[in-house]
Amino acid sequence: MIAALLLLALLPSGAVAQDSKYLAWDAATRTVTFELIAGGEGAKSPFNFNGYIDGEANLVVPPGVSVVMNFIQKDGTPHSAELIADKAPMPNMGGEPAIPRAYTSKVVEGLPQEATDVMRFTAPDSGSYRIFCGVPGHGLSGMWIRFTVDPAAQEPRFETPRSG
Repeated sequence: MIAALLLLALLPSGAVAQDSKYLAWDAATRTVTFELIAGGEGAKSPFNFNGYIDGEANLVVPPGVSVVMNFIQKDGTPHSAELIADKAPMPNMGGEPAIPRAYTSKVVEGLPQEATDVMRFTAPDSGSYRIFCGVPGHGLSGMWIRFTVDPAAQEPRFETPRSG
């Protein structure tokens, strides 16, 4: 416990904490499994992924890995997920994903509460993306987090704001 506190004290201001309760890594198969929860509890807004809004969290993966995103819809309002390019302007609704197969079913309509879906795709060589709710207006209302393919990454990590 003391060692963990000491390590946190040594992190530079603005550093991020690692949140791995949603993340699993199989190094042998180079597979990242991520639990993507739409409408997580305890967030600033019901329009969130895993409790984070407006790009507050970032799923970082190495290039070429297999990505399995298990989508779980917890909110009473329909939601979806799609990986889009991290660029302005942000679209009002879903369309063509930036990475093939990186989207849930019913991207624009959204999935009902307690629905699940699985996105399976291969991470490209590099790039910055957004995991974005494609239901009209939801992404613009803050329902997106970051997805980064980092050539320097040796294993995945889920970066979240340092609590404090």
